[in-house]
Amino acid sequence: MRINSVFAESHETGELTLKGFSYIKDTLPDDFEVCLIIEKNGHLSAGCWDTGLRSTDDGKVPGCFRQSRGGFIGLDNVLAFLPIEKAEIGIKSWVNSK
Repeated sequence: MRINSVFAESHETGELTLKGFSYIKDTLPDDFEVCLIIEKNGHLSAGCWDTGLRSTDDGKVPGCFRQSRGGFIGLDNVLAFLPIEKAEIGIKSWVNSK
């Protein structure tokens, strides 16, 4: 499992920019890696990358993101991902909420 360097930046209360995502078209997560996911429809989600037979449709696709409630997100629906289990976040700037 890789360790990611992630940068967080905030300029306004309630706003946070995360940098360090990988585009799914460029690379795939490691097997069983828990990731923050940006879906192509703009939704933010989380899931565990799985490459087992059930998740690859018997080898027809490289895998899918499994979710805690039994759901899944297919590869075609994912824009980018950020592995979060071993992420080190460097906070560039932060606006404190009062």
